Amino acid sequence: MKHKYLIAIDGSDASVAAARYAAAVLPSDRCEIVLFLVEYDMPESFWDIDPEPQIHPQQESMNEWRHRQNRFFTSSMEKIRSLFIEAGFPLEKVQIKIQRRKTGVTRDIVSESMDGYNGLIAGRTGFSSLSRLPLGSVARKLVSRIHSIPLVLVGENPETRHILIGFDDSHGSRRSIRMASSLFAGTDKQIHLRHVARSINPISGNFYPYPASMDPAELLFTDQSRIHKNKMNPALDKAVQILKERGVHAKNIDTAIIEGYMSRSLGLLDTAEKEKWGTIFVGRRGISRVQDFFIGRVGEKLIEMAKQQAVWIIG
Repeated sequence: MKHKYLIAIDGSDASVAAARYAAAVLPSDRCEIVLFLVEYDMPESFWDIDPEPQIHPQQESMNEWRHRQNRFFTSSMEKIRSLFIEAGFPLEKVQIKIQRRKTGVTRDIVSESMDGYNGLIAGRTGFSSLSRLPLGSVARKLVSRIHSIPLVLVGENPETRHILIGFDDSHGSRRSIRMASSLFAGTDKQIHLRHVARSINPISGNFYPYPASMDPAELLFTDQSRIHKNKMNPALDKAVQILKERGVHAKNIDTAIIEGYMSRSLGLLDTAEKEKWGTIFVGRRGISRVQDFFIGRVGEKLIEMAKQQAVWIIG
């Protein structure tokens, strides 16, 4: 099965990091790449001083600015394409697409993403983003507007061999299983299925504050843990079976139930950071499937916190 991925590029270090991650994590034998960049007609600052900057009197200077911008972007895109060629992608499978801004950068990216792509990959920040903000403005808008295909937001320099899948037996997590198998079957990628069983413990992590006794709180904790395992272990076993049936080697799959966290997102991120895993798959909505939110609480928190990892939001 061929996969077609759209990589949003703006020339920033963050977008180059996203492309470098894509070149390393996506299998070159089953993926096509489109490097997509939206050019500005003029510097955005012109809109601050002139209500109709498109008829600015210094047209010659404006044309020179456009020419320099185009040369810079064309050169940058060719360098980015070389990352994919070096990773083994055929030249004809890596397309460069540069277009003038039509309705706005984000809207143009969203519009392009509807043209038969299997996923959209972008950096967490861009040229204009303040370093203190967890997400750039374009990335934040993409989170709320990309629904029909997976959205991948890439951190600074993610490790690319290990895939952590947040599993809760929801529709989104089952789609994550199918996508991972379609992409990584027959490769050396290690797939780690993790279910975070939320705890009554007010302290996140493995520390348990209650003494080993017949304290009611300890009994409740133990009973909750037993119920979670009885419910999720069969679902995890079924997910493993699906992965194996779709061509993922059994040696490349492992499962676990994570306990000791009140927050599923924190449990997943903490696990990824401790194990130094670079990719996290999470369903757009969890088992509750609350329709009033653009994205479930787990995914929303992950994309805010995961500055080093690549987070895949699977619908």
